[in-house]
Amino acid sequence: MDKSNQGEIGELQTVDLDMEWVYLLLKAKKQGIHADEIRRFFNDRTLKAM
Repeated sequence: MDKSNQGEIGELQTVDLDMEWVYLLLKAKKQGIHADEIRRFFNDRTLKAM
């Protein structure tokens, strides 16, 4: 994943962001939402924002 959070002292905290995504994907899976659906949703939103 090439996106990251930036900490207070400027260090990149990609692990925190990755863990957030893992948590969200696991929660979505429990609700019956597949990762492909989430990717498609964000891709559609990104295209609309452009």
